[in-house]
Amino acid sequence: MRMRLEGKKAVVTGGGGGIGRAIVRAFSREGAQVCVVDLSDEVSRRGLDDAGEGAHFALAADVAREAEAENIVRTAIERMGHIDILVNCHGRGAALVANPIDQITLEEWNAVFEVNATGVFLMCRALAPHMRERRYGKIINLASLAARRANANIPHYSASKAACMNFTMSLAREMAAYNVNVNAINPGLLWTNIWEKDLGVIIGAATHRPARQVFDEYVAATVPLEREQTPDDVGHMAVYLASDESRNVTGQGMVVAGGAWMV
Repeated sequence: MRMRLEGKKAVVTGGGGGIGRAIVRAFSREGAQVCVVDLSDEVSRRGLDDAGEGAHFALAADVAREAEAENIVRTAIERMGHIDILVNCHGRGAALVANPIDQITLEEWNAVFEVNATGVFLMCRALAPHMRERRYGKIINLASLAARRANANIPHYSASKAACMNFTMSLAREMAAYNVNVNAINPGLLWTNIWEKDLGVIIGAATHRPARQVFDEYVAATVPLEREQTPDDVGHMAVYLASDESRNVTGQGMVVAGGAWMV
């Protein structure tokens, strides 16, 4: 049976994080060669370990730096010959959670936008000429349910993900003439540091419950399927969007949220 991404060449930024590693695993399992990118050698190699056997490789780079984003694309093309798939999985959560707007500093605002919006722009800009020339490509940006709805006390995070989502749609229109699909994935509730160390702790302290219990109760109350989403769930969606099965899907924000968001 032919693998769905057999022979494809992919770059996955943020590939050393939980969701990134799941996407790397899913891509390599389906036959893609993967360039795993993250901020440090240690973290990027963590994602490389999930790729298993094959000509996969890791790069350490800051995608929010123009020269480094361009170097990622240049190096990946030199080593793989071309790039079929780009997954912008890097992201930055809000360092301040459950704080009013007057407590969000300009530095915090800019830092969140730099990673969640500017880094996506720089990677796409660096790769667009290559995909236009080949008249083929798949770009997948990791947004969030926060891009689709209002969230009090984290306006900078929500706004940065909304920017990522709108950028995805705008780029999809521009690149459609070149047979390049551009989509986003909006993950639902995952057990992340935001819940384990921030939001869950804050709510749990006020109600004398462990953070994990707070998370589980929130999932049960807000997710129709009554189960949390996992990094592997996101990886499965990324494979679909990276494959030719999705050749007529572009400019979309695919929601993996157990029914928590329905349009």
